[in-house]
Amino acid sequence: MLGTPGRDPVAVVGPGAVGLAFAARLAGQGHPVTLCGRSGTAPVSTVTSSDGHGTRTVEVAWRGEPARAHPFRWVVVATKLHQGDAARAWLERLADGDTLVVVAQNGIGHRELVAPHATHRHVVPTLVHFNAERHGRDRVEIRQDGPGLVIGDDAAGRRARPLLERTGLGVHTVADFTTAAWRKLMVNAVANPLTALTCRRVEVFGDPSVRDLAATMLAEVAAVGRAEGARLPPEAVDDVLAWLDARPAGAGSSMLADRLAGRRLEYDGLLGAVVRGARGHALAAPVCTAVLALIAALDARPVA
Repeated sequence: MLGTPGRDPVAVVGPGAVGLAFAARLAGQGHPVTLCGRSGTAPVSTVTSSDGHGTRTVEVAWRGEPARAHPFRWVVVATKLHQGDAARAWLERLADGDTLVVVAQNGIGHRELVAPHATHRHVVPTLVHFNAERHGRDRVEIRQDGPGLVIGDDAAGRRARPLLERTGLGVHTVADFTTAAWRKLMVNAVANPLTALTCRRVEVFGDPSVRDLAATMLAEVAAVGRAEGARLPPEAVDDVLAWLDARPAGAGSSMLADRLAGRRLEYDGLLGAVVRGARGHALAAPVCTAVLALIAALDARPVA
């Protein structure tokens, strides 16, 4: 059985912005951290993080090939949703019967994404509410307002909490994780595609036509979420729009950053999950379906 994390080694799968943030904070607390990335890419031996308290550089180990990895007691999966095959390849080597896997990804169905390499009782779905922006391969800027991590109030979450608290990112535990996940998906499934399509930051939601479009999409997402068991009140749409209005000037989205950098877009696990859910519950979601087609075309990949 897993005990308290102490200063145990931690493997972080995915050296993107979120993965670098976890690696920097955990290594800064004395945990030996191994970053797991793609084969053939330049290794990362240090991570430099900056926040409102200053800048710090820590050392990390690097693995670019799953075949050379060994099991860890603690694994953080911070890949994008469309990198699921790569994450599972790493988990095949990194996870055994005693490994606790923290899935720090967008979307829903976190446990299913890492099956069968980790059982439900050893998986901690984690909603990331802090903002991380990567600069180069080894630098990350961390911004947060309130608790940066949300986990469920279950046995796995309670075992992982001591480790997550060491990140200093703030941990909030919720009894209804389904609702928390769909609240976050309402933001990600709408704000990400619309900022990426327009190549504009959050100020785009001040445009009346874009705001109306966003409100319609949010209502469709909320309807699917309710069908999936999320408790989303009628004012949930206005709550999300108010949250977007409160973002600092110049705030963007991860999908916008990926488009500007020429990277693959994380639309299928976000808006794609909504459209699939709508079809499964025989719900109409015409605007979300249309925007999904546009963002998929922009990414030059077929709609799921």
